Amino acid sequence: MKIGIFVGSTTGNSAGAAEAIQKEFNKKLPGATTVLNVKVASPSQMSAYDFVIIGCPTWNVGELQEDWAAQFSALDAVNFSGRKVAFFGCGDQVGYINNFQDAMGILGNKVVAMGAEVYGFWSYEGYDFALSEGVVDDHFVGLALDDDNQSQKTQGRIEAWVKQLCAELGIP
Repeated sequence: MKIGIFVGSTTGNSAGAAEAIQKEFNKKLPGATTVLNVKVASPSQMSAYDFVIIGCPTWNVGELQEDWAAQFSALDAVNFSGRKVAFFGCGDQVGYINNFQDAMGILGNKVVAMGAEVYGFWSYEGYDFALSEGVVDDHFVGLALDDDNQSQKTQGRIEAWVKQLCAELGIP
C-alpha cells in the first residue's frame, strides 16, 4: 500500500505531525509513506497513492492554511470517487474556541462531496472548544492536534490514530 501525506504548514507544527505520522506508518509498512508539502506538490499527485492523508492547520479565524487555500480549487481535478482518505489538523482550542479544526472540516466536506471514503474519525473527548466545522456526528473528521495547549498529548494521539487507521484499513 502506498500512502501519501499531503500537508500544508506555516509554523512547522503540521509538518512535524506529518513526519511523526509517517514514522508510525513506517513501523508497519517500511518505506510505504511519502510526505508531500502542498506548497510545491499538486493535489493531482494524490492519484498515485492507495491511501491519502490530508493535513492542514486552521489558520486565522477558521480559515485554511495559505498553501491549502492556494490549492483548494485544484482539488476539483482529483478523482476522489472511492478514494480512501484521512485527515489531521492542528489548531488552538483555547484561542479559537469557536472554530477549532475548521480547516479539517472545510477540506473534509469538499472531498467527501466528491466521493471519498473517510477513515480515522477521532473522538472529541479531552478537548475543550465550542464550535468546529471539523466535527461530524460527535467526532472530528480526523485527528485533532493542539500543540499550543496540549503538546504533551500529540505523540500519543498520533500513535493511537495510526494504530486505529491500520485496523480500519486492515494493515497488520
